[in-house]
Amino acid sequence: MPKIVAGAIEGSLRQRIAAGEWAANGRLPAERELAAQYGVARNTVRRAVEAIANDGTIERHVGRGTFVNSEVAELADIVQRVTGVSPADLMAARLIVEPQAAALAAKNASLSDLQAIMEAHRQATHAHQTDDFERWDTLFHQRLFAATRNELLTSIHDILQVIRSRNAWIELKRMSFSENRRRDYCEQHRNVVAALESRDADGAAQAMLRHIEAIEVALFGRR
Repeated sequence: MPKIVAGAIEGSLRQRIAAGEWAANGRLPAERELAAQYGVARNTVRRAVEAIANDGTIERHVGRGTFVNSEVAELADIVQRVTGVSPADLMAARLIVEPQAAALAAKNASLSDLQAIMEAHRQATHAHQTDDFERWDTLFHQRLFAATRNELLTSIHDILQVIRSRNAWIELKRMSFSENRRRDYCEQHRNVVAALESRDADGAAQAMLRHIEAIEVALFGRR
């Protein structure tokens, strides 16, 4: 049981670090204080902290305390700032990033990657409820980024997806959603898939660009 508790505390601490809770001076509370916060023994907290220290996320300095690694703290600060960007800023970034991701996926995707992307497209085509379509649409784009075989691009997509999960974005999409638009998006996905299957990088980039432009028009009525 202590190992399970330590694992839960480790997960909680990692979330708090990522959220920038200790960004001001980078210093985590002492083990005694953390033990009181979580209602556990100090040894349990110590195991959780040691697990995080082992991968370099935090650094322990004898006599000074435990500090968030400066690079991790800087990244947490960036993530905090970008998650509050406007839907318009998000679309501008997608117009730049997603066509290039599609081009790279056309070059690097494995057969299983392509099959996963096609399955997401197939499911989205048959999903007539907004929530079902949104889930498969999200997976379509997520699997395409994974198919780039580029960890940085995949991480950038994860950040974009965090922004897309915010209320402002969700409400904007709900207001613009219609059955006709769902069919249009699926047709645009089909064009991306066809280019991926043909290993046509330029075609994949152009098909994805047209798709993101269509989303921009649906959301903001401009292009």
